[in-house]
Amino acid sequence: MQFEHIISDIITEVSYRSKEGVVDFKNPEHISILSEVLDEMGLDVIKNELFQNLFEAEKNPEDEKYKNTGGSGYVKADDYERWRNNPDGFDGPRFRKTDSGDYVEVDKDGEDVSKDKGSNIFSPESGYDAPDLRKKDSNNDGLEKENTTKQSTIQNRERNRKYLNNTNGIISIQNINGIDGDNKDNVLNGEEAVPGSESSAVAEIAVGYGMACLSENDFDIKRADDCLKEKLEKTKLGKAFNKSDIRKGALHGAKRELVKVGKLIEDEGLNPKTTTTGHVGGSKDSLSNTVKILRSKGVTEVNGIPINEYEKIILEGGGGSNPTDTMVVVIDESTGKSFIYHTSNKMSSADQISNGSPYKEIEEIGNLAEGYNEEEKRQLESYQKEAKDNIQKHRKEQKQYIRNQQSKMAEDANDADVARKAVDRLKGVENPISTSSDSEKYWKLLLGHTSVKKFAKEKGYDVKNLTPEQEIEIYQNYTNYMQNADPEVDRRNGGVGEVDIQIITRLYGVFGNPKQNQEELTTGKPAREPVYDEEELNSYYDKQTEELNTLREKMNSIKPGSGDTAFSKRMIQRLHLDVAEGHDPGGIPNDKFETIMGEYAFKDLKMDSEGNLYQKKGKSFFLVNSDGSLSKTPFDGELNDLDVPVVADKDTLKNCLGLKDDDDIESGIEIKVDNYDNRKVIIYDRFGKQIGFQSARSKSGPGGAMQDTIAYHKDFQECLAKQTVLLGKA
Repeated sequence: MQFEHIISDIITEVSYRSKEGVVDFKNPEHISILSEVLDEMGLDVIKNELFQNLFEAEKNPEDEKYKNTGGSGYVKADDYERWRNNPDGFDGPRFRKTDSGDYVEVDKDGEDVSKDKGSNIFSPESGYDAPDLRKKDSNNDGLEKENTTKQSTIQNRERNRKYLNNTNGIISIQNINGIDGDNKDNVLNGEEAVPGSESSAVAEIAVGYGMACLSENDFDIKRADDCLKEKLEKTKLGKAFNKSDIRKGALHGAKRELVKVGKLIEDEGLNPKTTTTGHVGGSKDSLSNTVKILRSKGVTEVNGIPINEYEKIILEGGGGSNPTDTMVVVIDESTGKSFIYHTSNKMSSADQISNGSPYKEIEEIGNLAEGYNEEEKRQLESYQKEAKDNIQKHRKEQKQYIRNQQSKMAEDANDADVARKAVDRLKGVENPISTSSDSEKYWKLLLGHTSVKKFAKEKGYDVKNLTPEQEIEIYQNYTNYMQNADPEVDRRNGGVGEVDIQIITRLYGVFGNPKQNQEELTTGKPAREPVYDEEELNSYYDKQTEELNTLREKMNSIKPGSGDTAFSKRMIQRLHLDVAEGHDPGGIPNDKFETIMGEYAFKDLKMDSEGNLYQKKGKSFFLVNSDGSLSKTPFDGELNDLDVPVVADKDTLKNCLGLKDDDDIESGIEIKVDNYDNRKVIIYDRFGKQIGFQSARSKSGPGGAMQDTIAYHKDFQECLAKQTVLLGKA
């Protein structure tokens, strides 16, 4: 009985670690996983004999006749170059490799055009509770594959429930806040600046609170949501952004983090009953407090690294090469053992993964250029300077385009009724121009302009106690002054600052959901010439994207392919794709870093009540099999939206990139400029599968200063979401 239990544990663990979720010991990858599992369980002494007698994989001579096009797609070796030159237009035969090693022809949609020859997996008699597919009948292939897929879903749920139990009732708001509770309260009360938007700061902190709410309420989502809602309601920002979608995304992320923490507690040999778990934000004080707490608890090493060395990783959170400033700190009070699980939390899979100054990116990309001699380096520097100068020129032109509205603003302000509407919008009284928790944010910023302070002083007005008539007078004076203000001078010296550009755009531009011309809301009349055109505004962002791509092309002209290589390397860094190869980002151990995106941004994936995954194809939804393929029979029943976060870690990234153990991410990456969501972007793909896109976007709102951003392409988001479910990550 004990032996059967060990066999069952081995099979369950190999199943969990394999991307298919179903064990196949004719698959060399599964044999490799089995080897690791036997070593970890202290059974390495029987490994060689076991492999020799039972599981030795046979070499398939057919492998030499086919070439992998990425993922599970293959073409004949003779057709590979033709496919490589024109993957979209390739009209030759395509194939997929079955579990048994055979190559089966498929159509462009991946549907079989011939019979599936089946697969060979470990049988139930040896402890694996799944149908034995070794003796397949072609008439019920689909049914047996569906049963195996659903069995894998059950196993994933049971395994995650076990990990969750390691955290059940032991994580409280008190210890979640044990390291930096005061800092979180300061952020949520608007007393401490947030590095990103207010809503993202609330969402990030809410993940930690969500962990405690789930743990304290036996993982009941409804009760946990009530708990989180009550907790957020106690602070200024928490109350302003206490919205169901933010709480939902936070609880999704929290559940994933609890599963991961529960697994790590088990893997690291900590006692669940004597552990404390803190969720740490990224402020400077939060990070330094983390170091102090670890030392006060007698912790000598973190994640297997001496505390003296790991301090730098902690304190560098979000800076340097460290990709995240959010951490889950777990300490076993009885032993002093500790691990830190580093997370990068996003609200949705469509969020920006990384953003920064375009000037910095131009420098970073230049630093990645390889093999240049001194003359070529000088040429690169001149191209970098040219790109920076052109970006600055485009921003100047964009600001001037926005300022074309100022004559209308000043003229309209002469009408006291219009001026009143504008002031009320700036103060958030009616039709507010901002979603900030401070409803008067932009009115206060207007009052901070040098010209306004000077005018108020001359008139003897108290800007903190203005009458309605004085407010109108100040707005009229401001709009008249701004017509002739110098756009090259800071607003503190009487010029036009980024704040003033935002005020113009938010009163006379186009934004909102749905998009609306703001002039009509400000004046109560149809927009007059020159009518603000959002496409025209965005064209200046697109020009910046073009400058980045031009730099890439010019680098290619210096040394063929050098621009493509440098841009690819930078994209891999910024999307943390090198984690798939085992890279330790910023020194963080590979298995203790994840990007967790609260919700999947699209509606083409759904789940049934049992947690099985379905994907839309045409007008119908089909069950997603363990290998990512779709069942042949459309589902006829009720389905729910995807109720899990999207996780980007070593496993999901590796599968979505189609990486084998000895593969290099950079191989097969191609770069092109194309439209994405009606905007011009640089798109990166690998063997024809789109990964991410890079573009210029506003930093602070409509018409704001340009920043360079990078995010996952919608196709890659879909793949990550599928793999998150199939691999049982949440």
